[in-house]
Amino acid sequence: MKKSSLLSACLVVSFTSMSAYAVQFPILDPAYVQEIYTGPFVGGPGMAWTNGGALLTRDGSNIYEYSLTQNVVYQGTNVHGFISHSISGLNTSGYGMTNALDGYIYTTTAAGLQRFNPNNWGAAAQNLGGTVGGQGYGIHAMANGKIAYVAGGGTNQVYIYDPVATTNTLIYTNGPGLIDDIAVDSAGNIALAGQGANQMTIISSTGTVLNTLNTIHFPDGLAFGDGVSANSIFSNNNDGTITRYTYGAGYSGTPTTTIIANGSGAYGDLAEVGPDCAFYVFQGNNNGLNGSISGIGTHWDNGVTTSEGSITRIARRDGTCDMYHVEIVPEPTSILAIGAGLACLVRSRRRAKK
Repeated sequence: MKKSSLLSACLVVSFTSMSAYAVQFPILDPAYVQEIYTGPFVGGPGMAWTNGGALLTRDGSNIYEYSLTQNVVYQGTNVHGFISHSISGLNTSGYGMTNALDGYIYTTTAAGLQRFNPNNWGAAAQNLGGTVGGQGYGIHAMANGKIAYVAGGGTNQVYIYDPVATTNTLIYTNGPGLIDDIAVDSAGNIALAGQGANQMTIISSTGTVLNTLNTIHFPDGLAFGDGVSANSIFSNNNDGTITRYTYGAGYSGTPTTTIIANGSGAYGDLAEVGPDCAFYVFQGNNNGLNGSISGIGTHWDNGVTTSEGSITRIARRDGTCDMYHVEIVPEPTSILAIGAGLACLVRSRRRAKK
């Protein structure tokens, strides 16, 4: 079976086998369905995937690999349990991760970028010389194989790392405060969650500002739209909502704002688009920061609400894809050998903030 056919088949299974959905978001656009994918959550909410489609998250130097099936029951909720992999040499700081077109997973740390091989858990993490450290949040692979990430003392600078040329280029220095999650589209445009200033900014791959929007929801985890949601950006917000911002051509003008999920009261953090094209969003307690409700983390299927964190999976009810995502590469290899075919498929991911 071709890989595209396999992914389509997985989507059909995914949408037909869910027997019940957790109501993490009491109000959800009827075009979407939701389920609590895993919890109670351990570690930081940066996310990546194995080439087999298993979700990965990070806790220091440990990588958690989640089951493809719901194999654990917690608070009456069927969730995906995990096994742990310890990565030798992986810096214990940072949260963000991204699948790249060379088959490696790249991660941000206080000492700079590292990468590791999700097909060989015994291999040590590789330090990428010349890269810059930061608080370790926003990072994303680009369609040309390069890595966009946020770093610097204030975590308000954007760099592009080229794994082939091993160059690291500063493209944006004007962040007015903490830049949290980032997302990229097929053209290399980059969306920045200006969590520190309650803003969302879109820049080109060279750092030119295309649009800046002052928001009211404190944007955090981001994803670019695709298909029926072209020219849109999805945001997992600190105030327990998820917003779709729909712009004009080239991300111009003042966007139309649509709240597609509302009412969780939990703190929305990093988010990522999986190989199934679903939006995986972290929800947890952050003591009332930025519009969240103190003490609220997850609304479990048994009706109990706790302060524990979780990851909720949100996908279109009809199984179509409306979010941009990166193809998962089977084995680490030279980017030059990957071919232009994979370069056209790109994917859009913490911790309690200070």
